[in-house]
Amino acid sequence: MPKRLLIALAVAALAVAACHSNSSVAPTPSSTPVSPSPNPKDHKATAEVTINGTPQPKIPVEISTPANAESPRPGTPFDTENTGMKGLAHFNMLDPKKTYCWVAVFGSGHNSSQCASWDIWQTSTILLGT
Repeated sequence: MPKRLLIALAVAALAVAACHSNSSVAPTPSSTPVSPSPNPKDHKATAEVTINGTPQPKIPVEISTPANAESPRPGTPFDTENTGMKGLAHFNMLDPKKTYCWVAVFGSGHNSSQCASWDIWQTSTILLGT
């Protein structure tokens, strides 16, 4: 083989080796997709009631299951909890497989409501108000 070709191959091999020796690229870990499912041990939800960002104490919050699963709207309430000083109402003994609706009752016909399935009420706070 001619010397020039050997030198060119050696230079190319050194360049490739130099590029890879200082690389701090870590292999990307592969993960298997996990299908989301409710936590069977989590039976609690928290609703927060605010007006213009200010927590509202002593506001009744009703909880119900939706009257219609395809178009969730609050049904007949089965429990009512008043918010505490931080504007939070806590609900226990919920079924992780169910969708629930919360309604903050401000009086004078003013309400704020939200319906949510387990993926919302098990992982975040239900926000009611303005």
